Amino acid sequence: MFRRRRQVTQETAALSPPPRRPLLWPWLVLLLALVITGIAAAYLLSRDDGTAGAKPRVPAVVGLSTAAATEKLAERGYSVIVRGRVSSGARLGTVLSESPSPGTELDRGGQVTIVVARGPSTVDVPNVVGLSVDQAAVRLRAASLEGRTVKVASAQPNGRVIRQAPPGGRQARKGSTVVLTASKGPTFAKVPPLRGLTEASATATLSRLGFRLSVSRIPSTQPKGIVVSQAPSPGTREPEGSIVGINVSTGGNAAAGGVVMPKVVGLSQAVAVDRIERAGLGVDSYPVKSTRPRGTVVSELPAGGTQVPPRSHVRINVSLGSGARPKRPVPDVFGQAEAEARHALVKAGFTVQTVDQPTSDPAEQGIVVKQTPVGGRQAALGSQIVIYVGRLPAPTG
Repeated sequence: MFRRRRQVTQETAALSPPPRRPLLWPWLVLLLALVITGIAAAYLLSRDDGTAGAKPRVPAVVGLSTAAATEKLAERGYSVIVRGRVSSGARLGTVLSESPSPGTELDRGGQVTIVVARGPSTVDVPNVVGLSVDQAAVRLRAASLEGRTVKVASAQPNGRVIRQAPPGGRQARKGSTVVLTASKGPTFAKVPPLRGLTEASATATLSRLGFRLSVSRIPSTQPKGIVVSQAPSPGTREPEGSIVGINVSTGGNAAAGGVVMPKVVGLSQAVAVDRIERAGLGVDSYPVKSTRPRGTVVSELPAGGTQVPPRSHVRINVSLGSGARPKRPVPDVFGQAEAEARHALVKAGFTVQTVDQPTSDPAEQGIVVKQTPVGGRQAALGSQIVIYVGRLPAPTG
């Protein structure tokens, strides 16, 4: 009987399937997914170049000199506030801390405060540029500094500080002197008649009177190198240091295959730029002092109705208006097409000059490869922004 039961038990055990082993592949897939997710998160967190829509990140500047830190932050488009702290263990001017902290996402135009080391007998030099001489003196005395004023002719109002040495944010010994360069107001001079002169004679005449020169070259029936037009017109009283534009003949025939320069005086800069571009011409805009409303075109070179070659570059002078000129961030137009960049800057209230930048890369043809000031910097309304546009060399043969 016992033997029979044992036989039945053995048969039952033989018929029962062996226990199933747990499957490993689902766990391996899950582990691989976690690893990939971790790598992607680390990449996104470490990226601070502002591409693909991400905000730029504050760079680490602790340990750098004040000048190096300011330059590094300015490259990201940040404005910098410098504060001092007495420190005996660090070299004077070395950055001790920064706020926001490194790696923080911060839009261009944002402010970063750096604290730099100063000695017990030094103080932070306040920034007094833009203040009146009296206001600047009060600020300097409050910082235990003295001021000495030097006056120069300037387009700025009389008594306004236009430069200082040492500049704001630097360290100086208590009781030392800060030299203030203040405006004694503009000195006006009459714009001379230049039509018919050679370019060299016109340049010498304007330089002697304290004017700056902007030259455009256009085909004309006049001999090569002769001034055929100017702006402002002769007899106009302008501040010394302001720009006088001249058109100089290249000796060709302007009528052959020419394009008529649109009449844009009195229009807004935005409308004028659009009309000139529609005519197949390039355009630079220059800020000028005028009683006309800010942003109004007050003159153009060449004059409206003049025939110029297709794709010529012309110039318009745009009024700065009267009253205060508030500051605003400069749009970042790096990588944009020339016309697109110009319209973005004009829409923001700035004037624009284009400079050709030679390139061998076809992808940079007609594209902004650099701008001054950089995007995010603060600039007064009407200020001229220079864009550098890639140009491939002209084909030979």
